[in-house]
Amino acid sequence: MLKSQYVILWISSLVVFKLTGQFSIHGTYDTYLASSLDQRDTLPFLVSQAAVNQVDLNLLELEFRQEFKYLNLHFAPAIGSYMRRNYSQEAFWRRNVYEAYAELKFKNSKLAYGSFSSPYTQETPRGVDQLLYTRSLSAEYVPYYVAGLRFSQQISEKLSAQFFLTNGWQKLSFTQARPSIGALLQWKFDALTLNWSHFYGDVAPKGKLTAEAAQNRWRYFQEVNIGYKKGNYEWQACAYMGLQRSQDDSTLILYANRYWGQANLQVRRSFENNWSLNSRIETFVDPKQVVSQFSSPYFCSFSLGYIKQFGPVLQLGQEMRYFFGKEAQIPLLYTFLRLKF
Repeated sequence: MLKSQYVILWISSLVVFKLTGQFSIHGTYDTYLASSLDQRDTLPFLVSQAAVNQVDLNLLELEFRQEFKYLNLHFAPAIGSYMRRNYSQEAFWRRNVYEAYAELKFKNSKLAYGSFSSPYTQETPRGVDQLLYTRSLSAEYVPYYVAGLRFSQQISEKLSAQFFLTNGWQKLSFTQARPSIGALLQWKFDALTLNWSHFYGDVAPKGKLTAEAAQNRWRYFQEVNIGYKKGNYEWQACAYMGLQRSQDDSTLILYANRYWGQANLQVRRSFENNWSLNSRIETFVDPKQVVSQFSSPYFCSFSLGYIKQFGPVLQLGQEMRYFFGKEAQIPLLYTFLRLKF
């Protein structure tokens, strides 16, 4: 009798969902081949598109979304090398969850709890709406995801804001996590978009700290990106600077602010029949190796490629990317296939 009641309740819930809400499924598929004469099989300084001289599935992600009048439920499982490289330190049951959250809706605001993709830089792991195929170094050295609370507010017709209370710098588990504060302000005009994002938090875990963990505590980060479109041209620029409050290795008393930062400029020229040419130049600076392991203080790359769009779903293209620094020069040719559905 009890079992039948549960069956009736489950069927009733499905009927209510169907009658009162809207259910949708979307997804992305991203696979590529990065060819190079360089004698290596991976790029250790990247998470996205890091395999060399082998066909690789970067990301296959599905988005299940249920929308009600006052509530949104969002769940996005995913597989691929991006998930393996980036979520390997998380609990095993969260390693294939790209996003998952519940969101309450009000008149001009929303309050969500769960895990979210990064609010930092204009690029995301999905990639299908970016100007270039590969992601810039800027997107590789910010949190790929955050977890906690997100409050969204539409302040005016052109200005919106998001505020985050999260588990630190890219951490899903609440265990021994210190809360951090994040924010994203976005201005949208007819041809111009401006985003300004922030992060403030203690990156050390709770509890008794090891000598190594105690050396790096408070982190401050700000990022600005601008997008502009006119006619067949579209430009994007991104710059950020981060400060890591670190104790001196020798005294463990004196503090120093160790910085890192980057800047990049991207452009796309669209043509008839859904063809486009795109290019990017960028530089990354991290002299104290706060977030990177580059052997030189400056690391740069230049990209040039094309994309052919087949209808609203399929993208094919190639991109030449050349990394160069004081001790490393790495030429690559990416050939890729992407789907958005």
